Amino acid sequence: MRLAELLRANTTMQRKALIIGCPDEKIPGVNDDMRNYRAFFESPAGGGWLSSEIKTLQSPSMLEVQREMKELTSADYSIVVFAGHGEYSHDTRSTQLHLGPDIRIDEYMLKEGAPRHTLIIDACRVHSDTPLLEQIKRSSLALASLPDVSLSRMAFDNHLRKCRPDVAVMYACKIGEAAGDSPGQGGTYSSTLLSESREWASNSINQKTGVLSVSEVHALAVPLVYRQRGGRQTPTGVFPRTVPHFPFAICA
Repeated sequence: MRLAELLRANTTMQRKALIIGCPDEKIPGVNDDMRNYRAFFESPAGGGWLSSEIKTLQSPSMLEVQREMKELTSADYSIVVFAGHGEYSHDTRSTQLHLGPDIRIDEYMLKEGAPRHTLIIDACRVHSDTPLLEQIKRSSLALASLPDVSLSRMAFDNHLRKCRPDVAVMYACKIGEAAGDSPGQGGTYSSTLLSESREWASNSINQKTGVLSVSEVHALAVPLVYRQRGGRQTPTGVFPRTVPHFPFAICA
């Protein structure tokens, strides 16, 4: 994507990212996920987010989550990442997320936010009436450095401007499944999303397209996660009918 094309567009899109991590002794990889997502977002490949645009909450209270979700509504685009324990409830027909041993929130709470909004849930979705035998996922991967973060920011914002207001939701696994965790890397789904984005951004052939969307990176991750987990984990996503979809990785 040429610099002149990027500079022609207004680049004042307001972004806000919220990373929620709830680690414990069973899923220490959540700590890796919190670091890895922030590092990716701030990298040129991730769109060159500013540190001030990203908020990380570790094992927050429900009130803290509610407050930060309200803050997201002032942005043009928001993305929320949840990493921790979870389970699927047939009563609410939704994924219940664990902020702490006795604190649960409904996934619907995290679907609010800016007019353009993406939600990534890296948590188990086993049925709530069965034992929660899985842990969650996180991953540390060094992302390839591109030369200029400002170009990535412009490309990210310019693509966002083409997207209609809507919500995209990405789950690490389908209902009834548990999400895998790899010690030292993090969640199987999260680490795959980030590694595939890094590899895509470093491939010069993608200079022509410039943007890897949330649905495209999800599509890349699905077969890899399925294979890594021996067919026991199938990521699933719900994306807007209108295109283009929100950006995830940039090759500017």
